[in-house]
Amino acid sequence: MSLYCKDQLQAIIISEQFTFECNLMTTRLSTINRWARWLHIYSAAPVLLLMLFYSLTGVLLNHTTWHLGETRQVNQTFDLPEYLLEQDWQTESAQTALSTLSWLDTEHGIHGVDIEIGWELEESLLILTLETPEGSYTVEVYPEDEVAELFVLDLPFLEMLNNLHRGKHVTGFWRFLSDLAGICMFVFCATGLWLLLTNALQRQSTLSWVGLGSIVMVVTIFLMH
Repeated sequence: MSLYCKDQLQAIIISEQFTFECNLMTTRLSTINRWARWLHIYSAAPVLLLMLFYSLTGVLLNHTTWHLGETRQVNQTFDLPEYLLEQDWQTESAQTALSTLSWLDTEHGIHGVDIEIGWELEESLLILTLETPEGSYTVEVYPEDEVAELFVLDLPFLEMLNNLHRGKHVTGFWRFLSDLAGICMFVFCATGLWLLLTNALQRQSTLSWVGLGSIVMVVTIFLMH
């Protein structure tokens, strides 16, 4: 075989190997894009409502001067049941406080997520503060007078939504949902960026917009300090 034929054969082998590797890379990229597209769609679907919720309440939180409704205040007085009056009111008894909380929940539907217990033994006074996203309950228990005074702070609906966005006085289940939404939002954004970057027609404009947005955010954060 002549030297020319050998060179031609070697060039054909190299060309076929290069074509094979290109096809293999294209196949792998196509598979990755297919999975990225699937993740992009289905990462948003389960938490679509939460994504809308966080975006809208984010706007509300950014405008603290907006009037979100009227805060309602209610005062009530309850007579203490006999079994509570028989509790230990002379010391800072945890059992007495828990019994009072149970009575408020069972008989009056008053409960909270974050609970603070305070005692003023000189006045034989138990003060309970129960916080929720919707507002707060403050209960002052006077065992000597056999009454409990309730002070309710009922926040407007939009203010309650803002508290949910902040994670303020929320349950563990809501925190789990918020974490899940955060993870899904990250996957949604990351896969969306990947799909744009792998699209040759949109790569240049995508990089321009991503770069512009990143610069604006970094400069804004820098100027805030």
